[in-house]
Amino acid sequence: MIKINQLNLKIENKILIKNLSLQLNKGEFWAIIARNGIGKTTLLKTIAGFTPSEPSLVKIKGRNITEYSVLERAQKISYLEQLQEEGLDCTVKQAVSYGRYPWHKFKLDNSDETKLIEKALMDMDLQDLQNKNLKKLSGGELRKVDIATILSQNSEIMILDEPLNHLDVAFRYHLMKLLKNLSQKKLIIMVTHDIQYVKEYCSHVLMISNKGKGISGKVSEIMTAENVKNILEIEPVGEIFKSL
Repeated sequence: MIKINQLNLKIENKILIKNLSLQLNKGEFWAIIARNGIGKTTLLKTIAGFTPSEPSLVKIKGRNITEYSVLERAQKISYLEQLQEEGLDCTVKQAVSYGRYPWHKFKLDNSDETKLIEKALMDMDLQDLQNKNLKKLSGGELRKVDIATILSQNSEIMILDEPLNHLDVAFRYHLMKLLKNLSQKKLIIMVTHDIQYVKEYCSHVLMISNKGKGISGKVSEIMTAENVKNILEIEPVGEIFKSL
């Protein structure tokens, strides 16, 4: 579904990622793990087409990412930002409905649109807040609205930059279970610092060192104590690493 071929990323004169090649497919749940400042967000934005790259280096369904219009990209890819913006002056349900914008030209049946929006609200446990103004929500509630909007968009590819931010522990587990189930029919790519969730819920992982070199593959093969120590420079001790 997505093919990356020898991609190099840099900001000014700093090399972030070197010669990255990946094949990401429908039915896979990818985690991207690296220390701060390595270029995880830049990589996500490059994959989504928000950051320029050489046309042949990132392809979606065999087409260069640059060949897609903004609307076509929104139909293929939904993107969750890492940082939250100030809430719009609208209700929760109105905000979640905006995720359907890329599909309006198809004039889908209103009942189908409503079902997608209502399911997104339910999945994020927002039914009781759907008529509340965004400006009156907490940080965690706003994060749920952002994710619900992505869910209502219902694109084939979901790219999520630290989706667990601001969520309480119980809801983090709920979201990871939901994403794992969704990944059976979609491609999901997620940046996270929570290694324990990667081991339990993700199918594939890309680990990037502070020198910009990445190793990737199935979680069961890549998430080893040795790789965690050498790539992430974390000494693998404690409960989190017992199963590595």
